[in-house]
Amino acid sequence: MKKIDPKARLTSLLLVEERLQEAEYFARRLSNPTDTCTVGYELNAFLSAARSVTFILQKEFSSVPGFEDWLNKERAELGKDSAARFFRDLRNYSQKEGRISLVGSRKGDGTWFHMIAGTAEVVPNSLLHRPIDDCCLEHLAKLAQLILRCAGRFPYHCSPERALTPEGVSALGLDLDRLELAVGIPTDVSAARPIDTVEVRTRLLRRYVDQVDFDEIRRIASHEALPALKRNGDFGPSLGLSMVEQIERCRVTGEDAALAVKIGVVAEALGLKPDKG
Repeated sequence: MKKIDPKARLTSLLLVEERLQEAEYFARRLSNPTDTCTVGYELNAFLSAARSVTFILQKEFSSVPGFEDWLNKERAELGKDSAARFFRDLRNYSQKEGRISLVGSRKGDGTWFHMIAGTAEVVPNSLLHRPIDDCCLEHLAKLAQLILRCAGRFPYHCSPERALTPEGVSALGLDLDRLELAVGIPTDVSAARPIDTVEVRTRLLRRYVDQVDFDEIRRIASHEALPALKRNGDFGPSLGLSMVEQIERCRVTGEDAALAVKIGVVAEALGLKPDKG
């Protein structure tokens, strides 16, 4: 197996972009699921893919000067976000302990949606009474925004296409001879050709690298969260909201959640206002 010269290796956000797309794929499958059993599978897959975004970023940029300090500051900022912390803990729970608690309900048009309730950690207000797919897409947007900030802070490390420019070569101190050898251009061929400018040589090398689609990352980062659901005369959503309220209330009252949900269902069916204790 051919050994890759570490000095000829360029860092890239390509694998990070792919993991963002993978996470988005699973998040969108949480919208109107055809089988309630698969909702948990899709959510677990989303949480795993989303959590690995920063893992992959850290591995790819581990040798980039200044990256670790930058990432620690970003993590500290993200840690101030209660919803971001909740998703981190949710992934840990799903990986190590079991099923995530969700409430499912059906709208008048027949479409299903699910909301978070009764999880090990208290559900942040910003996530309460919202469809789980939109909560996931909002969380993913925050991760994509972090990746875009990384690209802004380390412009020539984030994409080989950017690195393989005269500016990138100068900033990174790249050895074009080693890079040409790494892509399969023999040394004697490089030596025999006329002396080219850095622009010409990097233009040739750019043909051999995969591009990072920053427009795709910006699209994922631009997701705008939907507001929390409200009762609007549609029995299905109203029932779901009532169940979420009863389950979350039990954290404070210590009541049996299953019994509280039954009371909420009956109250909603009869058009009564459940006792909020």
